[in-house]
Amino acid sequence: MAVRSPPEYTTTIDRYYIDTRQLVLSTLDTKSTQSLPLLATLQYPDQEAVTRFIRPSDRYMSLASALLKYTFIHRRAKIPWSKVQVLRTPGPHRRPYWVPLEEYELPEETCSKIGGLEFNVSHQAGLVAIIGCSTPRAQLPTPHTHSDSSTINKALDQLDLTGHRTPILAADEIRLGVDIACTNEDRRTPQDMTTQAQFDEWVDIFAEMFSERERWTMRHAPIHVPVVEREEGDYWDSDTTSSSDTAPNGNSYGTGAAEPGSSREAKLIHLKLRRFYAYWALKEAYIKMVGEGLLASWLQKLEFMNVVAPPSPTGMPRRSWNQTSTPARPLSRSPNPTSSDSKGVSKHQTTVNNDHKPNVHLSSNTLSREDEVGKWTPPEKAERGVKTLLYGREVEDVDIELVAYDEDFLLATALRGVKEQQPNISTDNRSQWKRWVRLDIEQDIRPCAEGKCHCLDEVTRPQV
Repeated sequence: MAVRSPPEYTTTIDRYYIDTRQLVLSTLDTKSTQSLPLLATLQYPDQEAVTRFIRPSDRYMSLASALLKYTFIHRRAKIPWSKVQVLRTPGPHRRPYWVPLEEYELPEETCSKIGGLEFNVSHQAGLVAIIGCSTPRAQLPTPHTHSDSSTINKALDQLDLTGHRTPILAADEIRLGVDIACTNEDRRTPQDMTTQAQFDEWVDIFAEMFSERERWTMRHAPIHVPVVEREEGDYWDSDTTSSSDTAPNGNSYGTGAAEPGSSREAKLIHLKLRRFYAYWALKEAYIKMVGEGLLASWLQKLEFMNVVAPPSPTGMPRRSWNQTSTPARPLSRSPNPTSSDSKGVSKHQTTVNNDHKPNVHLSSNTLSREDEVGKWTPPEKAERGVKTLLYGREVEDVDIELVAYDEDFLLATALRGVKEQQPNISTDNRSQWKRWVRLDIEQDIRPCAEGKCHCLDEVTRPQV
């Protein structure tokens, strides 16, 4: 029997991200001691949360997380930046949430007034992302009982997994979850894992996190190799793959059978490790949506099947399996002068229907920049064929999606109780639908933080 939930609420969904890696490199290169941008515009508790970190990389990720939450709430709730207050549930989970302000009337979207907001944030290895949407009512914390789960193996400490718990959803509760996994992070990802025996030992560390079936699949299931990568010789060509390992669509599947110590085995382990992180991101996104994080007693009962780790997006330079990480490429902050009107407003904003206005406050250097868009798995190629099981029953009411960013990042999202509104074919800019949009701190966020944006000029009204 499948697990079902109440009818879904239809709305637009915002996906924003900030890549802080270049910001950190700039700070290190110049040994700058200047204050973090826009830190003073945050509420004092949020400033403290940022400045308590010592390492520049951690500070920038904490700052980016706060700026993304403020930006999302400011734009969707139509309230001044200075009035944004992000609350948190009690420890240990401390999930961020927002309570509508009585003195501000929430805007209308589509055909009704929104009642609240739901959002979730993830950060890993310099990349910070938020997914959020409006809700029919305020999404306030609900009571819960303490978990009786056993202590998780301390080896899990080498991977960053934080979650929160929420009870079974009520009729109008909406939950979103997002997680970023880095497949090649310094100090966490094993750099010398080249044999099946080493990989088996690695997987066994997480026996309390993944079910026996999931761990078996990680070790032994065929590995999907996109045709383009096989033809480019990144892994192995068709001469090294038997006919029984080739799918009808021409894709190649490695069986996992490789001579111990061979180059092919090392490459295969590299792919299996990437798939391991896909499992990790999926499970984390789901438990951040509805679960208790590592305190959950049902971690092993939540299973994912048919997991395929999306490859590095087309056009990205692919690193050899044993090559170390490379710094992020500099991000241009120069807007395209031909993509803005006389008021400096992006043309993307002028061509989008009012029903989708929360998504269109973008600078001209976001979707129009092919170098940034090309770092992502195209929305039409996102992995959506994952099958989710909870206590052996298929979960049909959760929208699961897995995409890749840059060379080493995988992002998983889990949406429950909400259906993403499709853009109007005749009036909307469909190029933005389901895409992750990079926000530049100076060009996209500073105008909002300093009250110089147009977000509050008018409130979206329903169409008659």
